[in-house]
Order: sequence, then structure tokens, then C-alpha cells
Amino acid sequence: MNTVPFDFPETLRALRQGPLSRLFGSWRSFWRDGRVPESASEPPPTRTTSHFRYTACFAFIFLLVTLGSIAWGQNLLEHVMVRHVKDMVAAEIRAHQTLSSRDSAMDLARALRQREAAVPRRERAISVQAADGSLLYGAGELLSPLMCRGGQQPCRGWLRASLTTGEGSSEWLGHASLLPDGGRYVIAYDILPMLNRIYPVPLVVGLSVFTALLLSLGAGLLFSIGAANRVTRIRQTMARFARGDQNARVSLQGSQDEFDELGHDVNQALERIDFLMEEVRNATNHIAHELRTPLTRLQQRLSNAAESMRNNPAAEAEMALAEEEVRRILYLFRTVMRISEVETGRCHHEPAELDIHALLADLHDYYDVLAEQRGLVLQTRIEDDLPLMGDRALLFQALVNLADNAIKYAPSGTVVTLLAQRRGAWIELGAADEGPGIDADQRGQAVQRFRRLTRDRTISGHGLGLALVHAVAALHGGSLVLADNDLDARDPDARVTARGLLAVLRLPCKSAAGRSS
Repeated sequence: MNTVPFDFPETLRALRQGPLSRLFGSWRSFWRDGRVPESASEPPPTRTTSHFRYTACFAFIFLLVTLGSIAWGQNLLEHVMVRHVKDMVAAEIRAHQTLSSRDSAMDLARALRQREAAVPRRERAISVQAADGSLLYGAGELLSPLMCRGGQQPCRGWLRASLTTGEGSSEWLGHASLLPDGGRYVIAYDILPMLNRIYPVPLVVGLSVFTALLLSLGAGLLFSIGAANRVTRIRQTMARFARGDQNARVSLQGSQDEFDELGHDVNQALERIDFLMEEVRNATNHIAHELRTPLTRLQQRLSNAAESMRNNPAAEAEMALAEEEVRRILYLFRTVMRISEVETGRCHHEPAELDIHALLADLHDYYDVLAEQRGLVLQTRIEDDLPLMGDRALLFQALVNLADNAIKYAPSGTVVTLLAQRRGAWIELGAADEGPGIDADQRGQAVQRFRRLTRDRTISGHGLGLALVHAVAALHGGSLVLADNDLDARDPDARVTARGLLAVLRLPCKSAAGRSS
């Protein structure tokens, strides 16, 4: 015979340290960063929305409470059943006490033999043992030492044990009493069939809970997808507005929920921003119109005055300086206006498929003479297969600014490279020089208007070139990238040069731009 002890607290402890611990660890990881454990695949975006997280949180709490309720309910059912069996055993003992005075084991065995022959019961077993240990009546397995809790002898009181014999398994619950003559009286019920009947109850409840959990998660995922789509539409509207689409507005569904209220507020904010930008634009245009004409007339009058003062060299020189200052003010004014037009998308631009070889060839011809005068070597480096959509005039203007900066800051005797290369889904157009370069912590300031990083005032400039390049790159869905010049590092035959600067327009290639649009 083998005994199978039943210890519910130990079983619950094993569950807590095993599956429940792993379940809680997975949930804690999911709630912290919206991810499942690293061995699983990447989660879909809807798992990270607040709707799905809240639904999953309540589902998880509901699951824990239900699991605890199932365990507690099963323990309660078993406790009620055990209590019922004990009442039955106590009733049997009282009934047998009336059959015999129970003074001796022999008399009790005789009385039980007569009574049980009339009313046999399979789920109940009775044993009567004489003082010398011999079995006088009933089932001998009840007299097994395994029935005694802790191996105490002689057995007395309430007994419970699981036994396995050749006839099968059984779990006995009963009571052992010592008789006055030294004999022993044991009565027990096999509660294993009763336990087997109550075990399906928590399984059915668990299956129902699992179904409800799946339904709740499915509903949460559905609501999460709907909420994510509406949030995405709001974000797309804001992105379109930021890219220059001043007519972008959030579409409302008319459901009067919080998303419609948020969309209404966003639309009001966008309308207010558009109104203020239009007011600033109109004021700027008005100022430009009012000032540009007088400045142009002033420049013309200074030119006429300089013509009439040819016999006075000093006055002629002063008039020339004044005319140059007016010309500089007009240039600054036109450049600032151009940057504003490009940033707001109000400039004239016609995207078309570009011939990059021809674009850089024109740029090379434009600066070839100037580079030669400064003692520089101007070269081009163009890779094949560079499909690009863009406005040729705007991109050429941006490349002119980059090439002008490269030639302006490159020392004499060095190389300035006009380049076009592909980096994954991006195409880079720009210039690389071997000048002093720009420190990494100052590159963000370089694209600010009127921001000049050099202290050398002998180098001409107004701090607007890179700001215009940055605006053109943003209009084309790209960015301006400033980095150290590592072109020579890629060529093992090239000589070691100064750090230099690599300034490129990083633009999406034709296929990537088509997908994003």
C-alpha cells in the first residue's frame, strides 16, 4: 500500500511559486513597457494603448480573483463534504452504540455482522479488532498503520489517508475508538468518489472564466483599435499642419465623445494658429512691401549721387559703402522672406523626378571658377541608382548654400567634394570640405537664423544659409545632416586631412517618398 497525503496549503504554495509567479512576472513586464517577454514576438501597436492596458489590467485582476475564488471554493466544498462525512460517521457510531454496550469487541462485531448483513453499504467500511490484534469483523485495510496520523499507535480519533491497493485507489475518512476490553473499532467512508464529483465544478468555472477573459480581452482589443485609429487621425492631422498644410483639420464623427471634444479643441487651436500666422504673414508682407520700395529707391539715388561725385573720391567712396549697406539689407530681407515661404510651404515648388548627375554638374560649373581662385580642388562624387523626387530650383538653391559654405571655410590647397550617395531608403546630397568643421554640440545652433559660429568677421555671411537649407530639406520630407567629413577615411589611398565638415540634405528616395505619401 502507498499513501498519498493531501495538503492544500502546500499545493497553493507550489502554485504561487510556480505558474502564478511566472504569470505575474510576465504581466509586470507587459505593464511596465507594453511588451511581452523577450522570447515572444514584438507586440502590435494596439497593446500599448491605454484602452487595452486598462482592459488587460482589469482582466488580469479578475483572473487572479477568480483563480483565488476557485481554489477557495474547492477547499470550501471539500471542507463541507468532510464535515458532512464526519457527521455521518458520528451518526453511525451512535447507531452502533445502541446495538451493543460496546463493552467488548466480540459483542460489537456480532451485532454489526447481523446489522450489516441486512443493509450493506459499499462506500462505508467498518473494522473491529480484538485486543490481541486479530480482525473480528470488516475491512482489514482500515487497520493499516498507514491510517494512523503520524504513525501513532494505537490509532484513535479522526483518521484520513489515501490508500492504493490492487483493487484501486481510495481515500478514507473515519474515526477509530478504543473499546473497554482493549479492542478497536474503526468506521470510515471512501470519500474519493465524492471528491471526483466535485473536481469538475472548478474546472467548469475555470473554463467559463477563461472564456469571459478572452471575450474581455477581445473587446478591449477592439476598443483599443478604434481608439488608436482616432488618435492616429488626430496625429496625422497635426503632422500635416506642421508640414505646411494650413487647411488640415480633424474629422469629427459626431458621437460627442471625448475624442470628438478633443478633435474640436484641436481644430479650434489650429484655426487660431492659422489666423495668427496669416496675420503675421500679412504684416510681414506689408512691411516688406513698404520697406523694399523705399530701400530700392534709396539704392538708386545713392548710385546716382555716386555718379555725380566722380570728381570727389572721398565722397564717392562713402556713397559706395552706403550703397553696399543698402544692398546688404535688401539681401537679408529677401532671404528671410524666402525662408519663411519655404517653412510654411507657401513658396512655388513643383516636385519632379530629378537628374542628379545634371544637378551636380550645374553646381560644379557654377563654383568651379571661384574654387580655382581660392586655390581649392572642386570634385564630384556621384553614386548610381539615385531616384529622387523634388523641386529642382529649391534643391539647387540649398546646394548652392552648402557649396558656398564649404568653399568659404576650406583652407587653400584642400579638396571640396560635391557628393550624391544613397544610404538605405535615403539619398544624401551635399558638400564636404577639409576645413575646421563644427563641434557636435554646436551643430543644432548652426541652423538657427542669424547664428554664426565663427568669430572671424573677415568671412562674409549672415547666418541664414543653413537655415534656408534646413527649411528646404523639411519641405521635401528630409533633414539637414551635419557631421565630420569621413569621406577620406573610406578611401585607403587618400591622405589624412583635417576634420572638415560633411553637410548633406538627407532626402527620401523616390520609392520611399511614394510609400510615405
